[in-house]
Amino acid sequence: MSRCLLLVVALSIAIEAAGPSWGAWGLWSLECASCPGAVSRGRTRVCIPGDDLSTCSGSRIELEHCQNCTGQWSEWVDGEECSDTCGHCGRTTRTRQCVNAAGCPAPTCEGADNELSPTPCDSGEVCLFPRVACCEGVKVRGIVL
Repeated sequence: MSRCLLLVVALSIAIEAAGPSWGAWGLWSLECASCPGAVSRGRTRVCIPGDDLSTCSGSRIELEHCQNCTGQWSEWVDGEECSDTCGHCGRTTRTRQCVNAAGCPAPTCEGADNELSPTPCDSGEVCLFPRVACCEGVKVRGIVL
C-alpha cells in the first residue's frame, strides 16, 4: 500500500509543476532562396497551456527578413546651394534616395546617396581673382584680375 501512495504523490507533484510551454516551431512559410523577391517569411508555434489555463509568454509568430531586400535608387535631385559664388567653379551636391521595395523594412542600394553634380553651377557673378582649379579670372586691358 505504501507503494501506491508514493506513486500518487509523485504524479501529483508532476501535474502541479506543469505550466504553460511552447510546442516546437513549425516549418518556415517559404525558403527565401527559392522565392526571388520575397521580403520576409514566417513560422508559428502552439502554446500548450498550463493546468491553470495560463498562457505562454512570448510571441507565437516568428518573422525573418529575407536577405535580398534590394531597393532602387530614385532620380538624382540637384541641391540649391552652389559651393562657389563666382564663375563656373561651384558645384551643387545632388542627392537620391534608396526607394523601399514593398514591405521591405530597410532596403539596401549599392553606391552613394549623394555626390557633386557633374555640371558646374553658375551664380552669374564674374570671378575677379584667378583660381588654378577652374577659374581663369577676368582680363581687363591685358591685366588678369
